[in-house]
Amino acid sequence: MPKYHEPVLLREVIEALKVKPGEWYLDCTLGDGGHSIEILEKGGNVIGLDVDHQALERARVRFGGLGKFVLIQGNFRDIKNLIQQTDTNGLKFAGAIFDLGVSSLQLENPERGFSFAKLGLLDMRMDLTLEVRALDLVNALSGKELYGLFKNLGEEKYSRAIADSLVRAREIRGKGVTSTRDLADLVVGVYRRAGVREWRIHPATRVFQALRIAVNDELDALKEGLDQVKDLILKNGTILVISYHSLEDRIVKTTFRNWQIGGFGQVLTKKPIVPDQREVINNPRSRSAKMRIFKFL
Repeated sequence: MPKYHEPVLLREVIEALKVKPGEWYLDCTLGDGGHSIEILEKGGNVIGLDVDHQALERARVRFGGLGKFVLIQGNFRDIKNLIQQTDTNGLKFAGAIFDLGVSSLQLENPERGFSFAKLGLLDMRMDLTLEVRALDLVNALSGKELYGLFKNLGEEKYSRAIADSLVRAREIRGKGVTSTRDLADLVVGVYRRAGVREWRIHPATRVFQALRIAVNDELDALKEGLDQVKDLILKNGTILVISYHSLEDRIVKTTFRNWQIGGFGQVLTKKPIVPDQREVINNPRSRSAKMRIFKFL
């Protein structure tokens, strides 16, 4: 039996959506379909979107004969256009969910290059049709550009030292850094030279985050995706967004606040909903998750 990604905040998501049989729901980041399968089992219908064709195929098999569902490959920044190309054009949705995390399937596949815990090429493309990989950025950007990338997209304390080390590595090796392990070891070396010997999260976490965001243009995609999905939600419908770092959460918080000021509806989460202790113990990858909810009126 296949092992599927553990959906984050599943109970809270389903409670917030208040799934009604026969209504349509939009899963903008389908992944393994952990949230969507619960919607289907409660009688809801689902349009699921993902840039990763492997995720779509796994979800298709998993859903089997469960209700009505339509699976679409593409980025949620293009959601309106993608829906227009299907038989579901014109649908309005009772709710939509964005779960912005990287799936276990992607993290645990060394060939995808998302994890410093797995040896593989520095790829990090969620959509394999994209041309630029993380290794291309690491070995083509200038030291100044790498510093800006790690500082702005990773909020990394040692951004300058890491950027300088990457540039030196190119000069010494002649080919630069190409594997997940080489990059992780380089970052650990920077931390140790700075006198850091212990850490709560791996030193390479923020660097890998920054590269993944850059490769997939995640922040701009989120802004554009939210703007498009806003026009697809029914009155009294909800949009839920689960984010995993402060840059994403800031965009969601600001967007929802502006919608409320503009009279579109109401922010239902004064403070974000986070996993309880039991969930974090059972699923450590959920520890940084924050969910915000907006209701259209």
